[in-house]
Amino acid sequence: MMAMIIVTSSRRPSPRVRSLVKDLSSVLPNAERLTRGHYSMQELASEALIRGADRVVVIGGRRGNPSIMRIYEVKDRSLANIVTFIIKGLALSRELRRPLPNEPPKGIIIEVDDTPLSEEFADAFVKAFHARVWERPSDSDILAVLSAEEEDVVRVEFKFQGQMVGPRLRLAKPRRMVKTP
Repeated sequence: MMAMIIVTSSRRPSPRVRSLVKDLSSVLPNAERLTRGHYSMQELASEALIRGADRVVVIGGRRGNPSIMRIYEVKDRSLANIVTFIIKGLALSRELRRPLPNEPPKGIIIEVDDTPLSEEFADAFVKAFHARVWERPSDSDILAVLSAEEEDVVRVEFKFQGQMVGPRLRLAKPRRMVKTP
């Protein structure tokens, strides 16, 4: 069984940030949505340990729109940032009139175009979400399709059982996308 992922927001999220949390928790395997409330980062780590999660995804917003996605690894009652993505653009599932998966996905498979940028993002997805690359997805897996759009921006779309589901994201990397241990 794959380890669990908690998806939550920064404090006082906007409706769009909450919607992205809902969309991501439905397309990521073994993900559970958590209402942040007044939890500190240390309290989030404790909650993750109680629920058996080893990753915490925190979506932050700016001016009402989601702007950053930080993925933390749960370590000894604390959170260590392992991957950070800058959200350059997104379309929520309700805006695209796409459904959410009708059953929880069991795994996530990454499909990339042949660009170094997409491969770098695929490596980050593997580390952040326990994804697998270059495998054929089963009917119970989500397929995350990564394609380079610009010099530092990649588009991420999700497929489940051959149908487009969930949000469409445009992600950029900050100066250091993956922190070295």
